[in-house]
Amino acid sequence: MNTETADVQLMSQAGRNHHELIDSVELAARWRVPESWIRNHTRARTPKEERIPCLRLGRYVRFEWGSPSLAEWLAKKRQ
Repeated sequence: MNTETADVQLMSQAGRNHHELIDSVELAARWRVPESWIRNHTRARTPKEERIPCLRLGRYVRFEWGSPSLAEWLAKKRQ
């Protein structure tokens, strides 16, 4: 087994308890809304209670698909 393969396996094992990271395009497709709507609901000028929970990785915004915070935010919107 080479070092690259070993690193991938270690990362996969460590990520078992984590949620899938997706971008705004993927979240928009899964929720069937425009990507612009997703992006608008992550911006700082959007009121905090309206913002979709996300991770900021520099200029990249990612969402934890299946996370409790994302599910809770969506549940509040359904009410």
